[in-house]
Amino acid sequence: MKSFLASARAGNGLDRVDRDVDLLEEQWQRHGEVSLERFWENCKAKDTGSLLDRLAHLVALIKSDLRCRFERGQIAEVAHYLDRFPDLRQAHSRVISLIYEEFCLREEKGEAPDVETFCERYPAWKDSLLSQLQYHHLLSQAAGLSTPKARFPEAGGQFEEFELVSLIGKGGSSRVFLARDLSLGGKRVVLKVSLDRGQEPKTQGALDHPHIVPVHAVAFQPDQGLRGLSMPYRPGLPLDEIVKRVRPVERPKLARILWDVTVDGTSAFAPAHPQEKHPSPHRREPTGDRWNGFPVEGTYAQGVAWIAMILARALHYAHGMQTFHRDVKPGNILLTLDHGPQLLDFNLAESPHAAHQAESAMLGGTLPYMAPEQIEAFLNPDLWGKVGARADIYSLGLVLRELLTGQAPDLPDEKTPPARAMSDLLDRRTRLVTDVRQFNPQIPHAVQAIVDRCLCFNPDDRYPDALSLVEDLERFLTRQPLRVAVNPSRRERIGNWVTRNRARIVGHTVYLALIGILGYHWVAPMLKPDPATLPVLRQAVKDIDDGHAGRAIVPLRGLVLEYPGHPLPPTLLGIAQGVSHSLVEDDAQVSMNTGLNLPSAESKLLEWARENPSLARQLQDFVTSRFDLLIQYKTNAARRDSIDVKASPSTDEQGVERKYYETMLKVLALALRIDPASSTIRTQMATVEEFFGNYESAHLRLTELIDAARARGGRKDRDELIDWIVRRSRVAIRWAAQLRRRGDAASSKRALALIEQATKAMGDCEPVVADLVVLPDRPNSAIERVYDFYWISSETWLAMGEFARDLGQHAQARSAFQSAKKAFDCLTAFSREHSLVHERPAEVETLWKRVRAGLLAH
Repeated sequence: MKSFLASARAGNGLDRVDRDVDLLEEQWQRHGEVSLERFWENCKAKDTGSLLDRLAHLVALIKSDLRCRFERGQIAEVAHYLDRFPDLRQAHSRVISLIYEEFCLREEKGEAPDVETFCERYPAWKDSLLSQLQYHHLLSQAAGLSTPKARFPEAGGQFEEFELVSLIGKGGSSRVFLARDLSLGGKRVVLKVSLDRGQEPKTQGALDHPHIVPVHAVAFQPDQGLRGLSMPYRPGLPLDEIVKRVRPVERPKLARILWDVTVDGTSAFAPAHPQEKHPSPHRREPTGDRWNGFPVEGTYAQGVAWIAMILARALHYAHGMQTFHRDVKPGNILLTLDHGPQLLDFNLAESPHAAHQAESAMLGGTLPYMAPEQIEAFLNPDLWGKVGARADIYSLGLVLRELLTGQAPDLPDEKTPPARAMSDLLDRRTRLVTDVRQFNPQIPHAVQAIVDRCLCFNPDDRYPDALSLVEDLERFLTRQPLRVAVNPSRRERIGNWVTRNRARIVGHTVYLALIGILGYHWVAPMLKPDPATLPVLRQAVKDIDDGHAGRAIVPLRGLVLEYPGHPLPPTLLGIAQGVSHSLVEDDAQVSMNTGLNLPSAESKLLEWARENPSLARQLQDFVTSRFDLLIQYKTNAARRDSIDVKASPSTDEQGVERKYYETMLKVLALALRIDPASSTIRTQMATVEEFFGNYESAHLRLTELIDAARARGGRKDRDELIDWIVRRSRVAIRWAAQLRRRGDAASSKRALALIEQATKAMGDCEPVVADLVVLPDRPNSAIERVYDFYWISSETWLAMGEFARDLGQHAQARSAFQSAKKAFDCLTAFSREHSLVHERPAEVETLWKRVRAGLLAH
């Protein structure tokens, strides 16, 4: 049933999900029907991953459940699962994957679903589905074409002017031969014979780099549909053969093994021609310029990092020529005796979107090394514009991971149709384990950080370009602090510092004595610079400011570990996590609270803000993200309540909401210290004060904003003025109710004044709101503004009517309740027009009952 071949390796990171899928399928076999909700609750309790990880876990189970039902003749629809698991709607790409699975299962069942009709069932995802399903047919047709199998030449034969000496490489759609070019007097060359597709000769021939194999000539056999690329013979081994011989799973210790297996394997792979000079296979170490800097006496991890650095340089050059490789894998990398690492085969660089390339990608081993966005683009060609330099960085990261651990990426089952295999692989990409130290704890933490950065699922979170990757690899090799990735190991960083400064340390006996007296762990913090001066922190702040907060999370998390007593890294981390929405919301809460609760947090953060005033806006954005998450949380809770028929929020839900507001209160207090004039921050603080029942302070703050807006005038101020008047009226209602409960005359008088002020202010706004109602192109913000106005207007007049009723002023009460009815009618009419009634049905019903009770009483 599975689309991927079972992996024999242990601890591949997908074990937990795969085990749960196996268990679910086993229960289907045993019982014939399984409650997925109950099964998922058990799995979820053991899943400690992020929200995205848990959703990927759930999607894998739903796909399995879908397959089980289809196998038993049941026709299941993804729509039913979306209703049962509403959190799925947060993950757009995962929903697309599920709907696509349903489509494939229907086809396998013998149906021929019409693409347009099928997509109409899922309007929220229709556009993305249309592109993917239309291309699905092209891929299926390409895979099912009954083209004759290519007849590749064999060693000992001839291909045009080339005599084929020996076969040195074999792929799904190509053969690589050691050959002699008869037109050049029998000069030894490498000839790659492949199906005549793509633009590889044009692309690779235009590149001139010492670590990219050049194409010297092209020969064709049109009748066979074959093409031969002649390249200079550079004795060496493909990297996939190197991996087999080095056996990284046995944890090699020295870089030398990479050179030794290259030398030892070259003769066996391509025996020397008796009339040509051949490098001695017994050389102790590399001597060519292209091996310059290789740490032959270094660790295995250093040797691997050096190879990755050279390849990243070659990619940087190609990217500068506006050429993206899109097929970086061990089979397209050579370790040569004289020319060092060599990159070849740019066959996907120019024509990646052709349908036949998908089948070639599977046969040639390209698919397992593809970046997530590249897999998505094969499924939907409209997305090819997103496949650039960072896709090559991801693929190189997988090569680096394999060289370090011996763990090759998952291989698709060759019997699986290309489109289906790609969809399955994309799901597994979300659960890819990048922890190379899990397989070999000897691998340095710095290398782990580099691999993590290369293999981020989101392209924006990876290295911004190949040159940045080169710099970090070079810094690792020279024991310098990483520039982009963050080494989380303090001991490793201190050790590197000591190594770089050994001469200076040895010359300072006082320093050595100090270490001896005070101890390493006491002196180590003294060696560290202020985090505010670190380039990595400055870059993280820039990423947040530029709208790429997700990129800042990993480096800031490393700084939190490195500086556990400093409030700046955790505070910035909380901001990045909050505004990026890339992690579970509690992560942002924890990070922010950790930073703000540290001793001297306020003084240090204010000091930082004096030179970095954008901190106030960043804190403001963090609070905005909290409000957004609370709205989402309440919406989900309301859906649950409507299903469970619960009368009021649970204690747990109230506790979650209170924790959010407690954090926001601390954040806004700091933000106001930095920028006391910010109207947005003051508005946010008023909302938080209202939540905690500090109505007097909230009312005063909003009144100051209203007075300032009235003084300025202008369209923007008019819109904000409406918002602030509505907010203040809501606060006034609650404050008045609080005052009335005191029972004394002074409090009642103050309460009545608040309500009267609110009704007058809302009445003054009504003509402006009426203008907003008739705008033909009003934006969502205007719709929300009108909706809130009519709602609070209804509540304000109700409060006035109830107050007048209690005072025995029946005529005034009747008038107020009639005004409340008028506002409520406007609310319901406007809600129906914009399909808003369903958002808060219980609250609308409660409001109407109060209006009706007031009218009936008078």
